[in-house]
Amino acid sequence: MNQGNYRDFPPGLTEKQDIETVVRNMGFLEVPLGFDRWVDGLKFTICESIGCYFIMRDSHCDERRWCEPRELRIFPPIAPIELMATIYRLWAEVFDKRDSQDSCLSWGKAWLDYRNELKRLIPPPPTLWAEREFLRLCLNYIDKTCDWTEEDYEVSFASIPGQLRLAAKNIELFCPARGNWVGEVRISAKELFRHLPKRFLGPAVMLQAKNEVLRIENRELRARWGDPEAEEGDCASIAG
Repeated sequence: MNQGNYRDFPPGLTEKQDIETVVRNMGFLEVPLGFDRWVDGLKFTICESIGCYFIMRDSHCDERRWCEPRELRIFPPIAPIELMATIYRLWAEVFDKRDSQDSCLSWGKAWLDYRNELKRLIPPPPTLWAEREFLRLCLNYIDKTCDWTEEDYEVSFASIPGQLRLAAKNIELFCPARGNWVGEVRISAKELFRHLPKRFLGPAVMLQAKNEVLRIENRELRARWGDPEAEEGDCASIAG
Protein backbone atom coordinates (compact mmCIF):
# COMPACT_ATOMS: atom_id res chain seq x y z
CA MET A 1 0.00 0.00 0.00
CA ASN A 2 1.56 3.27 -1.09
CA GLN A 3 -0.05 6.42 0.24
CA GLY A 4 1.49 9.60 -1.15
CA ASN A 5 -0.93 12.25 0.10
CA TYR A 6 -2.52 13.07 3.45
CA ARG A 7 -5.96 12.95 1.81
CA ASP A 8 -5.33 9.29 0.92
CA PHE A 9 -5.72 8.34 4.58
CA PRO A 10 -9.26 7.90 5.93
CA PRO A 11 -10.14 10.75 8.35
CA GLY A 12 -11.01 8.22 11.03
CA LEU A 13 -7.38 7.06 11.08
CA THR A 14 -5.78 10.50 11.30
CA GLU A 15 -7.99 12.13 13.95
CA LYS A 16 -6.66 12.01 17.52
CA GLN A 17 -8.86 10.04 19.89
CA ASP A 18 -8.89 8.54 23.36
CA ILE A 19 -6.46 5.62 23.52
CA GLU A 20 -9.00 3.10 24.80
CA THR A 21 -11.31 3.94 21.89
CA VAL A 22 -8.44 3.52 19.45
CA VAL A 23 -7.23 0.16 20.77
CA ARG A 24 -10.72 -1.31 20.93
CA ASN A 25 -11.40 -0.28 17.32
CA MET A 26 -8.07 -1.83 16.31
CA GLY A 27 -9.06 -5.21 17.71
CA PHE A 28 -7.17 -5.16 21.00
CA LEU A 29 -8.77 -7.36 23.66
CA GLU A 30 -9.08 -6.22 27.26
CA VAL A 31 -6.95 -8.23 29.71
CA PRO A 32 -6.07 -7.69 33.41
CA LEU A 33 -2.87 -5.77 32.49
CA GLY A 34 -4.48 -3.61 29.80
CA PHE A 35 -5.17 -4.52 26.15
CA ASP A 36 -3.59 -7.26 24.02
CA ARG A 37 -3.32 -7.81 20.29
CA TRP A 38 -1.36 -10.51 18.42
CA VAL A 39 0.36 -9.71 15.12
CA ASP A 40 2.18 -12.55 13.28
CA GLY A 41 2.97 -14.35 16.53
CA LEU A 42 4.03 -11.18 18.37
CA LYS A 43 1.95 -10.03 21.31
CA PHE A 44 1.50 -6.29 21.81
CA THR A 45 0.16 -5.05 25.14
CA ILE A 46 -0.98 -1.52 25.92
CA CYS A 47 -1.29 -0.53 29.57
CA GLU A 48 -1.86 2.74 31.40
CA SER A 49 0.79 4.51 33.46
CA ILE A 50 1.06 7.91 35.17
CA GLY A 51 0.37 10.55 32.54
CA CYS A 52 0.92 8.19 29.62
CA TYR A 53 0.48 4.65 28.29
CA PHE A 54 3.03 1.99 27.45
CA ILE A 55 3.02 -0.32 24.45
CA MET A 56 4.99 -3.50 25.08
CA ARG A 57 6.18 -6.08 22.58
CA ASP A 58 6.50 -9.63 23.92
CA SER A 59 9.68 -11.67 23.41
CA HIS A 60 8.06 -14.80 21.95
CA CYS A 61 7.47 -15.01 18.19
CA ASP A 62 7.24 -18.70 17.35
CA GLU A 63 8.95 -22.01 18.15
CA ARG A 64 12.05 -21.10 16.12
CA ARG A 65 12.32 -17.39 16.80
CA TRP A 66 12.94 -15.28 19.91
CA CYS A 67 13.12 -11.50 19.99
CA GLU A 68 14.10 -8.99 22.63
CA PRO A 69 11.08 -7.49 24.44
CA ARG A 70 10.54 -3.76 23.89
CA GLU A 71 8.38 -1.06 25.41
CA LEU A 72 7.64 2.50 24.33
CA ARG A 73 5.64 5.31 25.85
CA ILE A 74 2.63 6.70 24.00
CA PHE A 75 0.60 9.73 25.00
CA PRO A 76 -3.13 10.42 24.72
CA PRO A 77 -4.89 11.47 22.67
CA ILE A 78 -3.48 9.59 19.70
CA ALA A 79 -4.54 9.04 16.10
CA PRO A 80 -5.07 5.38 15.15
CA ILE A 81 -2.58 5.77 12.27
CA GLU A 82 0.11 6.92 14.74
CA LEU A 83 -0.39 3.84 16.90
CA MET A 84 -0.35 1.66 13.78
CA ALA A 85 2.97 3.20 12.77
CA THR A 86 4.41 2.52 16.23
CA ILE A 87 3.30 -1.10 16.06
CA TYR A 88 4.75 -1.43 12.57
CA ARG A 89 8.16 -0.13 13.73
CA LEU A 90 8.25 -2.64 16.58
CA TRP A 91 7.09 -5.44 14.27
CA ALA A 92 9.62 -4.54 11.54
CA GLU A 93 12.49 -4.87 14.03
CA VAL A 94 11.66 -8.58 14.15
CA PHE A 95 10.31 -9.26 10.64
CA ASP A 96 12.59 -7.10 8.50
CA LYS A 97 11.17 -6.56 4.96
CA ARG A 98 8.57 -9.29 5.42
CA ASP A 99 5.09 -8.66 4.03
CA SER A 100 2.06 -8.96 6.27
CA GLN A 101 -1.65 -9.16 5.54
CA ASP A 102 -2.50 -7.33 8.77
CA SER A 103 -4.16 -4.02 7.83
CA CYS A 104 -2.74 -2.40 10.97
CA LEU A 105 0.80 -2.96 9.68
CA SER A 106 -0.09 -1.91 6.12
CA TRP A 107 -1.50 1.42 7.23
CA GLY A 108 1.32 1.92 9.73
CA LYS A 109 3.96 1.44 7.04
CA ALA A 110 2.08 3.74 4.65
CA TRP A 111 2.00 6.46 7.30
CA LEU A 112 5.75 6.18 7.96
CA ASP A 113 6.45 6.31 4.21
CA TYR A 114 4.27 9.41 3.92
CA ARG A 115 5.98 11.15 6.87
CA ASN A 116 9.45 10.32 5.52
CA GLU A 117 8.54 11.72 2.11
CA LEU A 118 7.17 14.86 3.77
CA LYS A 119 10.41 15.34 5.70
CA ARG A 120 12.40 14.91 2.50
CA LEU A 121 10.44 17.70 0.79
CA ILE A 122 10.71 20.17 3.70
CA PRO A 123 13.97 22.18 3.63
CA PRO A 124 16.19 21.63 6.70
CA PRO A 125 16.25 24.43 9.29
CA PRO A 126 18.98 27.07 8.91
CA THR A 127 22.17 25.65 10.41
CA LEU A 128 25.67 27.01 10.94
CA TRP A 129 28.80 25.34 12.27
CA ALA A 130 30.97 27.90 14.06
CA GLU A 131 34.61 27.50 15.10
CA ARG A 132 34.44 26.60 18.79
CA GLU A 133 37.20 28.68 20.39
CA PHE A 134 36.50 31.82 18.33
CA LEU A 135 32.77 31.59 19.07
CA ARG A 136 33.48 31.33 22.80
CA LEU A 137 35.81 34.33 22.54
CA CYS A 138 33.13 36.39 20.78
CA LEU A 139 30.40 35.47 23.25
CA ASN A 140 32.65 36.12 26.26
CA TYR A 141 33.56 39.53 24.84
CA ILE A 142 29.90 40.52 24.50
CA ASP A 143 29.07 39.14 27.94
CA LYS A 144 31.86 41.07 29.67
CA THR A 145 31.44 44.29 27.69
CA CYS A 146 27.67 44.70 27.95
CA ASP A 147 26.06 44.15 31.36
CA TRP A 148 22.79 42.29 30.80
CA THR A 149 22.15 41.99 34.56
CA GLU A 150 21.45 45.74 34.74
CA GLU A 151 19.53 46.08 31.47
CA ASP A 152 18.66 43.32 29.05
CA TYR A 153 19.54 43.74 25.38
CA GLU A 154 19.41 41.67 22.19
CA VAL A 155 22.19 39.67 20.60
CA SER A 156 21.77 39.01 16.88
CA PHE A 157 23.15 36.10 14.86
CA ALA A 158 23.49 36.49 11.09
CA SER A 159 25.60 34.93 8.36
CA ILE A 160 27.90 36.18 5.63
CA PRO A 161 29.94 33.83 3.43
CA GLY A 162 32.31 31.89 5.63
CA GLN A 163 31.46 33.75 8.84
CA LEU A 164 28.92 34.11 11.62
CA ARG A 165 28.13 37.72 12.47
CA LEU A 166 27.29 38.50 16.10
CA ALA A 167 26.06 41.94 17.08
CA ALA A 168 24.98 43.52 20.35
CA LYS A 169 24.58 47.21 21.17
CA ASN A 170 27.65 48.89 19.59
CA ILE A 171 29.60 45.66 19.09
CA GLU A 172 29.94 43.65 15.89
CA LEU A 173 32.01 40.44 15.83
CA PHE A 174 32.74 37.86 13.15
CA CYS A 175 33.45 34.19 13.77
CA PRO A 176 34.58 31.62 11.17
CA ALA A 177 31.59 29.44 10.27
CA ARG A 178 30.12 27.35 7.50
CA GLY A 179 26.56 26.36 6.66
CA ASN A 180 23.28 27.79 5.42
CA TRP A 181 21.69 30.69 7.27
CA VAL A 182 19.44 33.30 5.66
CA GLY A 183 18.24 36.22 7.75
CA GLU A 184 18.93 37.17 11.33
CA VAL A 185 18.05 35.61 14.67
CA ARG A 186 17.71 37.77 17.76
CA ILE A 187 17.86 36.57 21.32
CA SER A 188 17.71 38.20 24.74
CA ALA A 189 21.20 38.47 26.25
CA LYS A 190 19.76 37.34 29.57
CA GLU A 191 18.29 34.23 27.90
CA LEU A 192 21.51 33.57 26.00
CA PHE A 193 24.09 33.91 28.75
CA ARG A 194 22.00 32.29 31.48
CA HIS A 195 21.47 29.12 29.43
CA LEU A 196 24.55 28.99 27.23
CA PRO A 197 26.45 25.68 27.59
CA LYS A 198 29.44 26.01 29.91
CA ARG A 199 31.56 23.98 27.51
CA PHE A 200 31.37 23.43 23.77
CA LEU A 201 32.19 19.92 22.56
CA GLY A 202 34.07 19.19 19.37
CA PRO A 203 35.93 21.57 17.05
CA ALA A 204 32.73 23.22 15.73
CA VAL A 205 29.54 24.38 17.46
CA MET A 206 26.16 23.80 15.81
CA LEU A 207 23.75 26.73 15.74
CA GLN A 208 20.29 26.01 14.35
CA ALA A 209 17.22 28.25 14.04
CA LYS A 210 13.77 26.70 14.03
CA ASN A 211 10.44 28.39 14.72
CA GLU A 212 11.09 30.61 17.75
CA VAL A 213 14.09 28.66 19.01
CA LEU A 214 17.83 29.09 18.62
CA ARG A 215 19.60 25.82 19.28
CA ILE A 216 23.24 26.02 20.36
CA GLU A 217 24.63 22.49 20.61
CA ASN A 218 22.15 20.72 22.92
CA ARG A 219 20.50 23.85 24.35
CA GLU A 220 17.29 25.32 22.94
CA LEU A 221 16.86 29.03 23.67
CA ARG A 222 13.90 31.30 22.98
CA ALA A 223 14.65 33.58 20.04
CA ARG A 224 13.01 35.29 17.06
CA TRP A 225 13.74 36.15 13.47
CA GLY A 226 14.59 39.82 13.02
CA ASP A 227 15.12 42.32 10.22
CA PRO A 228 18.86 42.52 9.45
CA GLU A 229 18.48 46.20 8.52
CA ALA A 230 16.52 47.20 11.62
CA GLU A 231 19.57 48.20 13.61
CA GLU A 232 22.33 50.23 12.00
CA GLY A 233 24.95 52.52 13.38
CA ASP A 234 28.54 52.78 14.42
CA CYS A 235 29.97 49.47 15.56
CA ALA A 236 33.26 48.43 17.03
CA SER A 237 34.33 45.57 14.79
CA ILE A 238 36.55 42.61 15.46
CA ALA A 239 36.92 40.41 12.39
CA GLY A 240 38.26 36.89 12.31
